[in-house]
Amino acid sequence: MKGYIYIASAFETVNRSVCGQKGSWIDNDPHFWTSPPTWGICRNDLRSGAEVGDTVFFVLPRRGRHPQMIFAFLTISETLSHIEAFRRPDLRSKRMGNKMPNGNIIVEAGGEYNRFDGGAHEHKFDKIKLCYVVGNEAKSRMLTSEEIHRLAPTFLKTLGSILGVQGVRAIDIISRKGHVLTAKQVRALVAWLNQPYTGH
Repeated sequence: MKGYIYIASAFETVNRSVCGQKGSWIDNDPHFWTSPPTWGICRNDLRSGAEVGDTVFFVLPRRGRHPQMIFAFLTISETLSHIEAFRRPDLRSKRMGNKMPNGNIIVEAGGEYNRFDGGAHEHKFDKIKLCYVVGNEAKSRMLTSEEIHRLAPTFLKTLGSILGVQGVRAIDIISRKGHVLTAKQVRALVAWLNQPYTGH
């Protein structure tokens, strides 16, 4: 078991409510908006090397609608191709369409590029379509806005301590390429994120 952590620079908000959208884009990858959680588009370079049992941590961008922090983690239960995902009845809600937030299965029924991606990832389509990740619902979750705000003040110190890399910004610790984690580091991060709130 290993892990990955990277900055999901396009992810704007963990809030899905209509009143909270105000016309803003709601990112679709990772996709925690319907069950099971999935990861299918961003960072195909990391996803292609991911295996069942690995855990991926997703970090918000520095300038976003929440403080920069881990906003979700996903423990992989299976990997498959996008066309295989498209054909799965339990993943139907993940198909791209005219909806917000959109799905993250980037193919259409015949395996061709899905027009509802709007050309955003067409240049990487041949690589992206090869690997789609489904998460273990019991070992994956998206944090709430309240949790993000509560943990953000100690995020950099905690991350630096666990990874053994110090920096004044998340990117200094994680790097632009992302960071591979050991099983021990994965357990430490999950424990920190899941710590009970004492109200102090």
